[in-house]
Amino acid sequence: MYPVWPVIDSEKLSCAIGADENDHEAYALAFAVCAGTGAQLQPKSTTQEWNTFNLSGEMSPIALADRFAAEAERCRSRYDYRESSTIESILVPLFLHFYYGAKEKRQTASFLLRESVSLCQINGMDKEDTYRHLNISEESYRRRTFWLLYVTERGHAMQHGTPICLTKSISLPSNDTQSSQVLEAFHSLVQLFASVDGVLVDSDAASQKHDNRCSRERLVRIQHELRRNDQWPMEWNETQRSDVSITQQWLRMLVWQLSLSNVTMSSEPGDDSMSFAYPAHVSRDALRSISTVSFDALIAHGPGMQVKICDITNTLLDVITCVHSLPPDMFIQTRQILHQFCCYLAKLNGSQEGLVQIRKRLIESNLMVEPVLELREISELHYDEDELINDKENISHNGESSLY
Repeated sequence: MYPVWPVIDSEKLSCAIGADENDHEAYALAFAVCAGTGAQLQPKSTTQEWNTFNLSGEMSPIALADRFAAEAERCRSRYDYRESSTIESILVPLFLHFYYGAKEKRQTASFLLRESVSLCQINGMDKEDTYRHLNISEESYRRRTFWLLYVTERGHAMQHGTPICLTKSISLPSNDTQSSQVLEAFHSLVQLFASVDGVLVDSDAASQKHDNRCSRERLVRIQHELRRNDQWPMEWNETQRSDVSITQQWLRMLVWQLSLSNVTMSSEPGDDSMSFAYPAHVSRDALRSISTVSFDALIAHGPGMQVKICDITNTLLDVITCVHSLPPDMFIQTRQILHQFCCYLAKLNGSQEGLVQIRKRLIESNLMVEPVLELREISELHYDEDELINDKENISHNGESSLY
């Protein structure tokens, strides 16, 4: 999981635990990392037996993650963690945030994230002067921690509407020879979130006028920035590549949703970010990205990946049911892409509430198709022309309201 959270030096942490059994902070961090990782990778099964013990009598991964979290909390209670000024004091609540977020305990997760951010600011990690006299290794470690918090805080805010505190106040960590590709991908993820600052989330831009923040020119510029990279390097770790690529398409979709309520949109089918048909292009790009990574690479991101794909799928469904001016070839692709996304959502770990709502909408819109056993390649997304025309006519007369 290091490519997802590039802040834990497992060897250093193991040495700290082995050197002093009374180092409660090191133990708390180790247990918190295990809890966050276990919850993030929880299996899809939600049966009572699998939530406690499996058929062999062994503790299940979910129950084990719960035990790790309890041990982390116990270790924290054995020292005055609120007065600690170490980097570990920032990371323990951050990894407990990942754990509780995966367990869908939103308030607890939000509180722990805010604790981690506050400790980061109290320790001056949001100020360049703090890094002036640090050695290269420690400087990189602390910068990576700050920027992981920056990304995490924004992702949480976009999903749950919570406020943010951190701004782009320090430089990114410099690449080193041992993890240059990991940091390169991490930098790209940071830049994606930074590009939507003041639009999808508010920081120091909160005082700006709303019409300026959501002007057509600014939204077009942000979309151009988000789509600057059509394809990410294949040599990147695929877990990171899946995170960067899906986050890119998710942000493109969220910016388009903001445009829909703030500027005049076009009904032309072209690949224009101010067009009603734009989500069809974004969805196709998202499916292309997914097809280049293994399913395990998607699962590694836990319920957060499901949320992003669910948002993309819902927006695509809005376009299919409401934009009646889609040309036939685009309608062919969007319906099949929609079906492919539903297949992915059915297999991803996390809550099934989003998928249930999508299936309900599909049935109401006469778009429900039989499930497939295999996820088809992007090049195979096509329908018979007669079936296409009949389906589109059914949707047009289904009583759905148009976006325009």
